[in-house]
Amino acid sequence: MAKYNIDMPKKRKNFLLIVFVSFFILLLGIFLSETLNGFFQKIFSPAEKYIWNSGQKTGSFFYYIFNAKSIFTENQELKKENTELSQKNEELFWLYSENQELRQAIGLSKVENFSLLPSSIISKQAGDDIFIIDKGSNYGVSQGMPVITSQGILIGTIKKANFAFSEVSLITGKDFSFDVSIRLQQATSVQAMALAKGKGNLEISLEYADKTFPISLGDLVFTSAMGGNFPKGLLVGKLLDVQSNPAQLFQTGRINPEFKNSFFSNVFIIQNFQSFASGK
Repeated sequence: MAKYNIDMPKKRKNFLLIVFVSFFILLLGIFLSETLNGFFQKIFSPAEKYIWNSGQKTGSFFYYIFNAKSIFTENQELKKENTELSQKNEELFWLYSENQELRQAIGLSKVENFSLLPSSIISKQAGDDIFIIDKGSNYGVSQGMPVITSQGILIGTIKKANFAFSEVSLITGKDFSFDVSIRLQQATSVQAMALAKGKGNLEISLEYADKTFPISLGDLVFTSAMGGNFPKGLLVGKLLDVQSNPAQLFQTGRINPEFKNSFFSNVFIIQNFQSFASGK
């Protein structure tokens, strides 16, 4: 019995030691497992990512292979829709522009008592200051009628009226000359008289301007009733430069035609005014 009592504490100590060691080994195993797992994940993650991406690309590749026909058809339909929308936008833009021009022309005709015939530009003759419009003698168009924009900017006159179209001679044409008045910036109520001459290549010169009037760069130039070429008050352009030589009686210069700076799709023929000199 005495021997039994002595061995009991030893067995209990051994049991506790085994339990402690086992628990320590278990904790160490868990820690090492997580560490090793992270270590191996770090090493093999680039390879796993590459394999995954390759799989995705391969899947996309086979998707396009098996659906190439439907994708092509869908792409063509989208292109067609895009083209149609672009055309509709262009049509709406031109309709809006034409509507604005017609509104302005109606206002101008009421103020100036003009009878205006709208017309569209068909083409421009290469090398000449002449363009073609889509109205002719079938609409009552005749030689010498002034042609303007909806804003009252002078463009030219009818040079020749055919049945269904007409030729318009621009005011910049070489054989074109007409009387103008210059509205001085320094004195808005004072106007100087002069002569405008076409030089070709969309250029106009100013001649015979009285030296007693201090005309200057930027002064506005309008048509004059003198000469009977145009109704008075149509905008011709602005002075580009002025030369005044003490040895000469008159000032000269250049005019920048206003129609060059304006965007217009239509022109308007003044039908109730006939040029006495047929635009020359």
